Amino acid sequence: MCTVREIAKAAGVSPSTVSRVINNSPKVTEKTRQKVIQVMQQYGYVLPRQAKTINGTEENFAGLSLPSLPLGCVIANPTQSLATDHFFVDVVGGAMNYLQSIGRQLILEATNGNFSGMSSLPAMLKERSVQGLIVGGVPMTDDYIFALLNTKIPSVFIGRYLQDGKELTAVIPDNIIGGYIAGRHLLDCGYQDFFFMGGSLQVNTFRDRLEGFRRALKEQGLSLASENIIESDINQDGGYLAMKKIFEKIQKKGRTGIFASTDWMAGGVIRFLSEAGYNIPAEAGVVGYSDLELSSHFFPSITTVRINRRTLGYLAARTLVDVITGRITCPVQIYLQPSLVIRESTGCSSSIKGDIKNENRLNSD
Repeated sequence: MCTVREIAKAAGVSPSTVSRVINNSPKVTEKTRQKVIQVMQQYGYVLPRQAKTINGTEENFAGLSLPSLPLGCVIANPTQSLATDHFFVDVVGGAMNYLQSIGRQLILEATNGNFSGMSSLPAMLKERSVQGLIVGGVPMTDDYIFALLNTKIPSVFIGRYLQDGKELTAVIPDNIIGGYIAGRHLLDCGYQDFFFMGGSLQVNTFRDRLEGFRRALKEQGLSLASENIIESDINQDGGYLAMKKIFEKIQKKGRTGIFASTDWMAGGVIRFLSEAGYNIPAEAGVVGYSDLELSSHFFPSITTVRINRRTLGYLAARTLVDVITGRITCPVQIYLQPSLVIRESTGCSSSIKGDIKNENRLNSD
């Protein structure tokens, strides 16, 4: 937290003047009062309702910390419901664990991620009632992100946003490596024909997973035909309908490896194949993404690329606090490495365990 002495230095006044502002003293001119209050707002601190002197001396406030505004968290998802977003429930849990350990509060809000004027931004931003912001989820348009940045409220993003988002501070699941892990595993299991299913490829998350998947195939002299790339809704119904769309094609091929780039989509794929009497994993293998709880409860259970979601949230919250307190003064991006969880939907061992070095991702850029 920032002290009265630090507020005074930033405002160009003495600590005793800041103390007088806190105590609503008539000895401070209105011009100076507004100057100090403006600096306090910039630091994200609020005046206590009733400030008290210590031992009757205002200067003794100089070493005290002022109360902090809470931090905010905005999550975009199609349903605008955090309760049903199993991925970000854990991410938020990790953020809250860190913030509670340092006595900070977190305000949550869901959004559809579309910008239609300032009214579409969260109220906590328009009212400037938070000191910093954690941002995540899909879909989220570039216009929405730029509008968030224009508020000048310190922000940390969870994931890779914008086409060239180097100016953003972010904690990023390494989706290129994740897609590579999925592809390598399906190759190791002996599948011969390959399909990719994901959300819109306008979204970096799915474009990166596809890039990693393609790289794994390319290393074995294989390519992924454009008709083997299916964009769909990222829920179970989306996976089911995507599988229905390509089913006739896979019946004419050899053993088929399917990378459904969310666990929900993988569940829909498995449901369709099971209804069609297809043998999983003998005739078709399925890899999902995220290792949500459903992946271990499905039948057959889903091989998936695991992202440590609570660590994502923890790192995002800690990074945001470091930005607010000035420990981080330039954009930084932290990549979190995924790992492979092998279950029944592929049912074979793999030569890759998710320990791909970070230079593999960099070399693919």
